[in-house]
Amino acid sequence: MARILVIDDDLNLLQMVRLMLERVGHEVETSHKGIEGIERATRNPPDLAIIDIMMPGLNGYDVVRRLREHPVTARVPILILTARSQLMDKQTALDAGANAFLSKPVSAQQLIERVEAVLQAGVDYRVHTGLLTEPIRPADAAGRAAERAHPPAEADLIGAIAPRKNVIAVVSLRGGAGGTTLAVNLAMWEAQRGRRVSLIDLSPVGGHIPLHLHLATPQHWGALLGMRSAPDPAAVLPLLTVHPQSQVTVLGAPPAPTVDRLSPPVVQAIVRALATHSARVVIDLPVLDAASAAALPLAGTVIVVLSDDACSVQTVQRLLGVLPALGVARERIGVVLCHVRPTAEIPVETIRKTLKQPLIAEIPYQVEQIAAIRRGVPLVIAEPNGAYAQAVSHLAQLFEQV
Repeated sequence: MARILVIDDDLNLLQMVRLMLERVGHEVETSHKGIEGIERATRNPPDLAIIDIMMPGLNGYDVVRRLREHPVTARVPILILTARSQLMDKQTALDAGANAFLSKPVSAQQLIERVEAVLQAGVDYRVHTGLLTEPIRPADAAGRAAERAHPPAEADLIGAIAPRKNVIAVVSLRGGAGGTTLAVNLAMWEAQRGRRVSLIDLSPVGGHIPLHLHLATPQHWGALLGMRSAPDPAAVLPLLTVHPQSQVTVLGAPPAPTVDRLSPPVVQAIVRALATHSARVVIDLPVLDAASAAALPLAGTVIVVLSDDACSVQTVQRLLGVLPALGVARERIGVVLCHVRPTAEIPVETIRKTLKQPLIAEIPYQVEQIAAIRRGVPLVIAEPNGAYAQAVSHLAQLFEQV
């Protein structure tokens, strides 16, 4: 568990927050003055600082700025917890260098969820409402302060954020929309061309890639849970499982759902290692969490998958508004419509108008899909001349020059 410093002039709130955090195992230190809190943080840097804004003397904004400017505390994640709730208050806190903002009153569940999200994401990410994360740009005020105190090498900075042309992320936040099926078939299509392909399953709820391939994955990314810093690539490659028929290497998810998540540095190390190891990397992203947000900026192409139902269209419409804030340029995003039933619920033209974005591909429904999953043989292999396989082939060829 983490060491957490709470700075607030309200003694009753300090006691309440201490109890909330200690009940889940965190070690908590408190301070009711800004300057005292800074002294304690610089003397013994915590894993996380929780800071109020309205305090006598040194206010919370100034405390955040000073922590960011001090070399000892520049890399400490910061959560603002305050009764102020205006958008301007939040933006000022983030500009000062905070990683997250939470308004009082707050429940124990809200506080614990936000604390865990910030601890997992780390100082280089902001955690927003809904626990969505975005990388902090070097041009941000917080980034500049952190760089002054702990400047990264230019090569490291470029390597951390530059997308890899050979990495495709398949994002489908609506279950049953065909995202995992598409990711598996894309990987198989690439492998049939004689390329070395890696397939990453970032699902935190068990993952379905082994089901599609009838493949046991005794090693998986669960071995990297709890790590805060990037592992050596030599620790990643042994976790891969080879699919015998295609030679695709699969980084599976833990077989049982897990509340733990890979930290952003670990996710980025995985993607970079496999992008070096393989000619093509396909990532299946069925949720949007800190791990997914860390992987997305490294993908040269992000395929957003939806089906022809109202909930899926609404989910994708909202996701398209979020992706640029997560470091995904619009020109790297392609929307793919997967028909998962014989009859469409919403006409294609209506979907296009709603999303205000063209579809780069339509993947047709094929009744043999169910049998393909049951047999563990993807349609691009089982039915290479079928409508589904031909559509996947057309989509994959769009990335041939990528």
